[in-house]
This record gives sequence, C-alpha cells and structure tokens, in this order.
Amino acid sequence: MKSVKLLAASLLAASLALSTMGAASAETGVTKDSLLESKPLYEIHTAAGTGEAGFRDGANAAFSEPTSLVYFAKEGTLLTADKRNQRLRSVGAKGTTTMAGLDIGMDDYNSPLGALNDGKLLEAAFNHPAGLAEDGSGALFIADAGNHAVRVIDGSGEVKTLAGNGLIGLKDGAGEEARFNNPLDLAVTKDQVVYVADTLNHVIRKIEGSKVTTLNAPSTRVVEVFPGVVENAGDFKDGPLYQAKFNEPSGLALDAKGNLYVSDTGNQRIRYIDFAKGTVTTVAGGAEDKPVAYGTSETFAGGGYADGSASKAKFNAPRGLALSPDGGLLIADSLNHVIRYLKDGRVTTVAGTPEETGKVDGIASAAQLNTPTDVVWMGDGAYGIADAGNNRVRILKPYTAPAGLSAGSAIHLLYNHQVLESDSAPDAVNGTTFVPVRILTEKLGFKVQYAKGKTVLTKGTVSYILEAGSKAILKKNEGQAGQTIHVEKAPFNKLNRLFLPVRFFAEEIGLDVQWLPEIGAVLLRDKVLTSVN
Repeated sequence: MKSVKLLAASLLAASLALSTMGAASAETGVTKDSLLESKPLYEIHTAAGTGEAGFRDGANAAFSEPTSLVYFAKEGTLLTADKRNQRLRSVGAKGTTTMAGLDIGMDDYNSPLGALNDGKLLEAAFNHPAGLAEDGSGALFIADAGNHAVRVIDGSGEVKTLAGNGLIGLKDGAGEEARFNNPLDLAVTKDQVVYVADTLNHVIRKIEGSKVTTLNAPSTRVVEVFPGVVENAGDFKDGPLYQAKFNEPSGLALDAKGNLYVSDTGNQRIRYIDFAKGTVTTVAGGAEDKPVAYGTSETFAGGGYADGSASKAKFNAPRGLALSPDGGLLIADSLNHVIRYLKDGRVTTVAGTPEETGKVDGIASAAQLNTPTDVVWMGDGAYGIADAGNNRVRILKPYTAPAGLSAGSAIHLLYNHQVLESDSAPDAVNGTTFVPVRILTEKLGFKVQYAKGKTVLTKGTVSYILEAGSKAILKKNEGQAGQTIHVEKAPFNKLNRLFLPVRFFAEEIGLDVQWLPEIGAVLLRDKVLTSVN
C-alpha cells in the first residue's frame, strides 16, 4: 500500500507542526531519558476542541467524543476518530480539518447518522469509528465500531472495508464473511497483520490479508441484569492463548517483540499476549494467579484507583494504550480520568486528577481530564490524549524553558515561560535558593511595603510580615487570627535587598516549584492554566 501520509499531506497542505506539541525551536527542552524522571515537569495543554459537543472545523473546532488518535510525524498532525460525528479529523497548527467521512443527516436525537459506505475520503461513511492504527508504511486502519467492521485507507485515496459487512456476529472467514461486535481498537504490524479488540465478543481477532481468525476462547458466561433478563458477558482466564478469556477488551498496543498488550476493560486489568509462548498473562491490575470473582449479576469486575506494585494497582475501565521509548506502557484509565504508566512492575499516575473530571490545563498532576480513551506517542517527550468526555484533543508534554539559558554561576528564575530579570540574581545558600523579595512578589501581584524594619507583602486580603534573620513569618488573613509560619532558613539582607527562600513562598501561594539543573534555573509555575470554556 502507498503511504496515506502522502495522501493526508496533499489534502491537508496547511497542516504544520502543532505549536503545543513537544519541543519548539524557540525553546530549550529539559526532558530526561525516562518518563518517570521527567514526570514532575509534564504539563497538559488543549490542542483542539472548545469542550462543547458538536461539529466545527477550523481554529475554534468542536468535537463529539474524539476516541482514538494516531500521529503523523512528517506532517506534524494528530488524526482523531471523532466517534459521534462519524468522521476522521486532523488537528494541525492552523486548526482542525475533516479528513474522511460526511454528513448524511441527523437521527431522532439530533446526532449525526452513521452508515457503511466505501469510496473517496469525503464520500465514505462511518458508524461510530473508534480505534485507529497505522502500519508504518502509512496505511491507516479503522475499527468502525458501529458498523462491526474493520476499514482501511491506503494511497488510492479511498476508504475500503477490510473485514466485516455491518452485521453483528462472531464468525471467522475472509473479508465480508467475517462478523464482529463493536470492535473498539486495533494494532497493526509492519507486515500488515491486524489485531482487533472485538470488544462485545470479548475476543481478540487476527486479520492476515483479508482472513479473520479468533485467537482466544469466547466467553460463555451469562448474567441476569434484571429479573428475567439475561445477557452474555465477558469472563477472565489467563493461561494458553486458545483457552484465555477477556471481558470487553478495548485497547491494544504492540511492543518491540511483536507481542500484544491488551486493556481488558471489563476485568479492570492489563493483559499481555506472548505469541511465541502462546500465553496470556496479567501484567497489572491483579495477580496472574488471582482470578476475577464475579457476582451472579455482575457484568464487569469492580473498578478502583490505586498506584503501586502492578499486582495491587487498581484501574477503572482502562482503554487506549501506548508504548513509551523507555519501554513503559501508558494507559488511558478512562473512568479514573487519568493517564497511568506501567514500568518495571509498578503503576504510577502521570497526568490528571484521580477520580475527578474537569477541563483544566496546567501541570500534569493538577490538570483535569474527562474519560480519556486513548494516548499516543508523538516524539520529543510528548503524547496526544483523546479526552473523549471533554470533547477535546489534549497534549501531554514536558515543560520547555526559554531559549538561550545555560547553567553557570548565576541562578535563573523562571515564572512559567518568562525569565524574571533582576539586578540581584537568586542566591543559593546550603542547598536553599533565595530570591530578592521585590522581583518575585511584584511579578506575582503582591504589594511590597516596609514598616519598622519589617517587610509586608499584601495580596487581596492576605498579608505576610517578615524580617531579615527571623525564621518566623506572620501570615494574616482579613477577619482571622494571625498565623506564625516557621521556615527552615531565615530571610537575609544582601546588597540592600531582602532575600527570601523561594520554595516556601511559592508553595505558600500555590505555585509548583522545580529545579532545572540542565540550565541552572528555579522554575515557578501556576498549577492550573485558563482553559477554554
């Protein structure tokens, strides 16, 4: 197949590198080799989407449940499956454009109708397109969930149906003879072997050429969801692949060995298929030898949230997966509203506020997501996030410092992306960095006054009273009793200026503080940024 990247480039000539993606040329990266090492520096920014549910291209784009992502490095664009808009859309520096799909009308609930139609990109029809994957040569594969089919776009500029024909079922066979049930994700090898998370069939499928086969055992579990009403449900079993069972697998990722990670969503676990050994094991969310215990009416295992050792970590509907360059696995933990990271047998949270929804941009630990369903590696330490519940495409990337800074005898002071200049540089004393009071506080909106040998810093109804040589700082809030705060290192006078410990003061007023040894700088950041809507 010819490269769909070339096709996308011709259709989207205006698509350039996203200004919010990775290291910009005007800035100096401060990333480290490991994602965990650079975790405190990560930030979340909105690349596209106002937050409203709707359809609109351009700079002020609107989405309706963007569900999956692929990144085209050459064009610097993110392609998303805009699920409820029945389209594939490209996010670039000059805005959002529609790559494939069309408007065929609205249903009774005023939502865009889906359909199954092959053809040219802007004449093809989808029905809740979900997973996206490319094979390295540029061919793009789509898990067309509502059409119960797998579609493909190659260099001919057309959408074609690779397997399935719109009918629900579980049937192996070639091309349109095969049947799927709401496939939500797929992964593709360089040889164009396609693995499909056939979600509501609770199985992993394999497509070679156009031939579809089922790799694991289908579930036979039945639950009574209401009195007298039963339905098929997924199950759990590790062991030989042909005997293994899943519960609504919804995310796939191939590792460097050609083996497959699976988000076993209904089991709240991350599983691993080793094709050479022919086995399925649990790698996170539960011990391999500890089966899932279902109640008689429970469709899914109970979800939860916990970081720590992989066997004790808890997830809540894990979805999209992405391998990081250091061999770790990023997980869109959708109903915990966070991005998790599995590495060396441990699970950590790298972005989002656990179990809270919101639209806030900012440092990764304070920013908010809403039902993230996919994550994709973009290079230069950056990851794209399909923030489905917020109807946005977000970027998770490490902080980049202003250009031209280097480590030297003087310490740099940064506030967000601005260098705070002063005729008195910050001073390091026994491991503590002190800064001139006026340059820091006035930049942060404080009024500085002097009275009886003491310095008074006031912002709104809060004031701080401090003096050189004293470790006691008096904090006053209008209408409340004063509070004495003790610091480890006392403020001091130097060159007729009062210096105070930057970390204490910054953290006291809610700033994030980081030391950047690569450029010899103290970084102060607002934890949250103003978001659209």
